[in-house]
Amino acid sequence: MKKILYFLFLILIFTGSVEAKLFDKKSNPVIFLTPYDPRAKISYDEKIEPVNVFRVGDRIYFSTYTKKGFKSDYIKYQIVKQEDNAHTGGYTRVMNKTVRVNNKNYYVDYFIINKAGKYFIQIFDITNLQQWIVMGAFAVVDE
Repeated sequence: MKKILYFLFLILIFTGSVEAKLFDKKSNPVIFLTPYDPRAKISYDEKIEPVNVFRVGDRIYFSTYTKKGFKSDYIKYQIVKQEDNAHTGGYTRVMNKTVRVNNKNYYVDYFIINKAGKYFIQIFDITNLQQWIVMGAFAVVDE
């Protein structure tokens, strides 16, 4: 009887640990684009709203966060412009910058775009420059 109880106890522990690993929620990295510095103190009633359309010459702040943390202390971010003939390779790299992360889990910075168009930002961990960890699309318009 003791062997059966011990066996059932082991099965219960094993299935619980396997289930915890299998059903662990994956936390994907996120990116927020805003027209104001997200580190600035705002009132408690306000919340950070991501924005996808900006004006030419404005500061575009971005904040990226990953629950697991970056693999190294450096990340690379690229700003890429999508031209009208994108289906035939119409992409132009506007900015390519390697930076040290503020914290193991997040990074905040800004950039300025001086031409209207469709853009996207992609962020890479410096340990793997072949696959971006997060990407966000936005547009810059003339007004």
